[in-house]
Amino acid sequence: MLAQAAGPKTFNPLFADDQESLSVLSCLMAPLIRINRQTGQPELELAESLSYSRDRTQLSLRLRRGLTFSDGHPLTADDVLFTFEVIYDPNVPNALADLLKIGGRKIAVHREDELTLTFTLPYAYAPIERVFDAVFILPRHRLERPYREGRFRSAWGLSTPASEIVGAGPFMLKEYVPGQRTVLVRNPYYWKRDAQKRRLPYLDELLFLIVPDRNTRFLKFQQGELDLLAPITPEEAARLQPQVEARAVRVLDLGPSLISEVLWFNLNPQAPRIPPWKRAWFQDVRFRQAIAFAIDRQALVEVLFSGKATPVWGPVPPSSPWYHPGVRTYPYDPTRARTLLAEMGLTDRDGDGRLEDRQGHPVAFTIVTTAGNPIRERLGLMIQEDLRKVGLHVQLVPLEAKSLFARIEQSFDYEAGLLGLALGDTDPSALNNVLPSWGTSHWWYPRQKAPATAWEREIDELMDAQMRTFDPTRRKALFDRVQEIMAEQVPFIYLLARDLIVAAKAHVENLKPGLIPDFLLWNVEELRIHPLAARR
Repeated sequence: MLAQAAGPKTFNPLFADDQESLSVLSCLMAPLIRINRQTGQPELELAESLSYSRDRTQLSLRLRRGLTFSDGHPLTADDVLFTFEVIYDPNVPNALADLLKIGGRKIAVHREDELTLTFTLPYAYAPIERVFDAVFILPRHRLERPYREGRFRSAWGLSTPASEIVGAGPFMLKEYVPGQRTVLVRNPYYWKRDAQKRRLPYLDELLFLIVPDRNTRFLKFQQGELDLLAPITPEEAARLQPQVEARAVRVLDLGPSLISEVLWFNLNPQAPRIPPWKRAWFQDVRFRQAIAFAIDRQALVEVLFSGKATPVWGPVPPSSPWYHPGVRTYPYDPTRARTLLAEMGLTDRDGDGRLEDRQGHPVAFTIVTTAGNPIRERLGLMIQEDLRKVGLHVQLVPLEAKSLFARIEQSFDYEAGLLGLALGDTDPSALNNVLPSWGTSHWWYPRQKAPATAWEREIDELMDAQMRTFDPTRRKALFDRVQEIMAEQVPFIYLLARDLIVAAKAHVENLKPGLIPDFLLWNVEELRIHPLAARR
């Protein structure tokens, strides 16, 4: 039994963009290839084998023989072909369409026979196998009719009868009660077996309770009503310590997560209401470096996360195999910060403790951030105090999420931002929408038609080059250079990555948590309750 803050928004995999829907769908559906969340490596799932052409632009996949959906209907190459047809249909807007484009071009999919498909890529693309992890294969026999009739967008909504939701995952939908629970039951046709040839999954039922309040979710776990809880805070981990010592609960700290807290300045030349003198500060790398030196990251780690976080200096946390330990760092050094600011002509000209520029403008700016997030609000207050110590006046502007992202990604009406940047994978491809100048999450100046700076142009070229090489050493070297540029130019002032901490009842077996979402349920077919616990 688990708990979610909200119920799923849809049972249609193409329109699921929230973690609650994706967690449920990952139990109901299956991809051709999935990423092992513990090792971080792609593994064959519905596909039995794969091979590449010599130039790596063609990928041949063969399906496992005898696959069926949860209604017993065979799963064949026709279902894969149908899935890609729907994804690429411009009349069915979905996020997967962009994910499955390489250099803006579609992957050509050809059916060779009932079990074999060939995928032709625009060019060799190193992370292609990882891309398949997000693509759940749709049952053509169930969804082709609504698709041909133009009703696909409304197919498999929350009011759809459970028996009509069909997938190739280890579970089937039994019941969804809005605001209360989602109940899944074992798929009797699931293909996987364990080493003793027993058909998986082990669990007969999986229950997701809908519990909006975080404290209530924790209490339910503490009282034994839930079997798994993730992520949990350092404070919650400490409160579970008596149960850990009694061997009733396991608390696992997986180290720095894929969520980094970042501060950045709006460098968009079209941004309204940023006066020219402020724009000049923000665009000067010395200003951004000074801010980076002025923030006491270790204090943030200790005060806000009880030591369960790690200072970071770039887009890759130390827990990732792609981490570059040699990038430029910004240890807390307010003296160095003041020196850099003084080089720009930002000094305290009237002895009031605040800096002014050469024209007498006070060095002050606002930071927009998330309202209702206690940790981030405290983070903002500590940053505000650190910057005050070097003569900068900062005002925090908490906004609700919709308004905040409208400013960051649409109107650009803000000066600086403070947010958590979450990655969905450890691979550099997870940063494809962040680091290249055309990216939507290139928050300091998104969706550029051409790179605004020479260093952004270099990042664009490096990101493109590392995607095209299958040589891991070469790819790592290219991505290392990307990390070096990001650390030198600090368009994002990376602050810290909080640890990913998960909790499980001791009777849950075969748990293999990883940093990549879904942390706990990616191998749900292997999870089981210890037999003695099950009999109690």
